[in-house]
Amino acid sequence: MAPPPAAAGLMAPNAKRYTLAALLATLAVAVVVTVSFVVLCPARISFTVARAGSHRSGGGATGSVLRLNLTLAARNPSGRATVAYKSMFVDVSNSTAAQRANWVSATVTTAMPLEQPTDSVATVDAAVDLVDGVWMQDFTGNMTSSFSVMVTAQARFKVGVAWTRLYDIKVACRPVSFFPHTSANQPGTGGDAGHLPVSCV
Repeated sequence: MAPPPAAAGLMAPNAKRYTLAALLATLAVAVVVTVSFVVLCPARISFTVARAGSHRSGGGATGSVLRLNLTLAARNPSGRATVAYKSMFVDVSNSTAAQRANWVSATVTTAMPLEQPTDSVATVDAAVDLVDGVWMQDFTGNMTSSFSVMVTAQARFKVGVAWTRLYDIKVACRPVSFFPHTSANQPGTGGDAGHLPVSCV
């Protein structure tokens, strides 16, 4: 049975109002999501190898140790977001190819977690100790090789009072030389290597 003419006339405006209300609610949700995404979008952190060098120590019964030192510089260009690095791992490979042939894990000596303010550069130090011997000579190419440095980190970003989720960061820095190649320095005896900084991508 069809509704009375008066009831049919009321149903049409009500349906339009419901449709309009649903559209406005959807638009409001989209605006909130968009604003949240823009506000909480993580900063574009860039890494470089700012310093790389080497020196020997020891020389007793256990043999000498060659230490490879490096300093990473993490640039936070954001004027709004601070960064909290929860963890950071550094690996060093004796190959500059995309696929690493041999690699060793470095010891990150900078304490974690690490807080980084807005628009700033944070430095992270790491070192690899290699015991003198055939394997060390092979790994370093008799202290003439160029290396790759792989950086893996987890970080959160804070804008105002809001924190983002935990983000994974992974970059490769190459080529990196730990050995100075000048006539004034014997390779591997100490000092900083050249061609720095090295960008990480």
